[in-house]
This record gives sequence, structure tokens and C-alpha cells, in this order.
Amino acid sequence: MAEKLIAACGLVCSECDAFVATQAGDVAAIDRVAAQWSEQFQTEIPPESVRCDGCMTGGERACGHVGECEIRACVVARGFANCAVCDDFGCEKLEGFCQMAPDARATLESLRA
Repeated sequence: MAEKLIAACGLVCSECDAFVATQAGDVAAIDRVAAQWSEQFQTEIPPESVRCDGCMTGGERACGHVGECEIRACVVARGFANCAVCDDFGCEKLEGFCQMAPDARATLESLRA
């Protein structure tokens, strides 16, 4: 089994529907993810915003939110792979996000162990 690709915030990119669809080149699946996320987050999310190679890979494609993600910006500025290695683990930025994505916290905590 391939190694998990972990985002700055602890989301597992390699298990994300957008990442999986992008890597497979599955345009129909990308369209479905965009429609699902648009409904889930009650905002219009176009298919081009869900094409993603992972926010920390340096690839050309990253979800539309990557440019405004404070967690990713912080991790990049500090030169880390993700929040798990940070001395400030559990900061306000991360805690706010983890309330919405508790699985991300669990991933980061397992990396810290």
C-alpha cells in the first residue's frame, strides 16, 4: 500500500475524493466532488477548484482554498511538513480547523506519538 500523503493541517490527501479523482484523471468524479462540496459548504465550488495534487507537494494543482489557508502558510513559513512537528501544536488556527475536521487532529496526534 502506498504511503499516506498528509496535508499541513492533518487531512489525509491520499484518501480525499478530490485528490483521488484528480490522480485518476476522472473528470466525472471531479464534477461530482465539486457539486457535493458546493452543497455541503453552501457555496459555489467549480470543478477546477477541486483538482488537487496535495497542498504540500509543490504540484501545479491544489484545491482552490490553498492560497488562503493560514495553516498551510504557517507550516510552509516554518519549514515543516505539517502541524504535527510544531512546538505550538494546538494553536488557535489549528484548533478552529479541527473543530470542523476532527479526523485531521487524530492524524496529527498519531504522527506526534
